[in-house]
Amino acid sequence: MAKLKTFRIILWIFLVGIVVGSAGLYYVFNMPRRDISKEKAVYTLEAKQLISDFKSDEAVATKKYLDQTIAVKGEIKSVRTLDNHSMVFSLEDEMEGVSCTVDSADVVSNSSKLNQFTIGSTGTFKGRCSGMLMDVQVINCVPE
Repeated sequence: MAKLKTFRIILWIFLVGIVVGSAGLYYVFNMPRRDISKEKAVYTLEAKQLISDFKSDEAVATKKYLDQTIAVKGEIKSVRTLDNHSMVFSLEDEMEGVSCTVDSADVVSNSSKLNQFTIGSTGTFKGRCSGMLMDVQVINCVPE
């Protein structure tokens, strides 16, 4: 009888854990995305300056810019469309420049502005800085 009672308690704890875990996962995967277009840029700077900040001291630049909304202006060196219909604009240098990723939903809503950008033209993008890999990554971008 005691074994059955212990088994039921363990079963209830397990089921409650599954329900709480499932609710947590549902929230994390369905939480609303930041609307960068409505946020004010904390920093407005040239792409060359952003690259220089990261190259001179990556730790300080990461602390300063990480997860901040920034507006970056620079010469567009390449434009790529990804499989999920997002677009990546490389500013100043394809390998060690600034990569501005425009999500697919924002590509649709800003298509007229994005179509004006060509290789060699100057563009300004507002987005969230996510750090530096080979180039500085700015995600959730919208054209300014």
